[in-house]
Amino acid sequence: MLRRWRALAIVPVAAILVTGGALAQDGTPVPGDAENPRLVAPEECSGEPRAYDDIATILMLDGEGVPAPAMTQITPPLGEIASSEVELAIEEAARTVLACFNAGDIPRAAGLMTENGVRRAYWGLTIDEENRALARERIPAAPEARAVDALVRLITVTDASTLPDGRVAAFVVLNEPLLPPSGPETLLFVFADQDGQWLVDDWIDFSIVPANFGVEATSAG
Repeated sequence: MLRRWRALAIVPVAAILVTGGALAQDGTPVPGDAENPRLVAPEECSGEPRAYDDIATILMLDGEGVPAPAMTQITPPLGEIASSEVELAIEEAARTVLACFNAGDIPRAAGLMTENGVRRAYWGLTIDEENRALARERIPAAPEARAVDALVRLITVTDASTLPDGRVAAFVVLNEPLLPPSGPETLLFVFADQDGQWLVDDWIDFSIVPANFGVEATSAG
């Protein structure tokens, strides 16, 4: 078994790029209709979208694309326990960006990230000219939400800690139905404060997936 660190947004976005509306479905839930609080409705995606030209520049869509970001190294203990106010803000930030993944809204998702976060999420769309061309077409297009049964579920956001560099890390437990493994999986999201807003700056996936799934793998220690 191998421990794989993956960019959470790559597969849902790439799938939409390739299949168009195949993942879209009428009747996606709205926040007031959701009986299960773990279900993150696409309508919860909010905030100012990042301009397409900005995204294209970050990802070098008109050039050679960007390489896979270096794997983030973490050393326990992560830092000091975050205040309740910061913890609440982090929970809201995590939920909102997942809602934008569910909404298929790349510009708004990117608006909730730092430039490094955008590269972490979407570098996989730049691996060759065919993918870059698809990205140039899809990113500025109208978003297409995932089907209800393909929505990311948010189980919990916990243990928010302030890192020595001022960023805040928190464990995000979710269920991503489009990617293995099935069931709950844990990621460490790292947020950076920019102009009073907590933006996703990076993440680490601690989930165990099949050894032959993907190419970014390191031996489990």
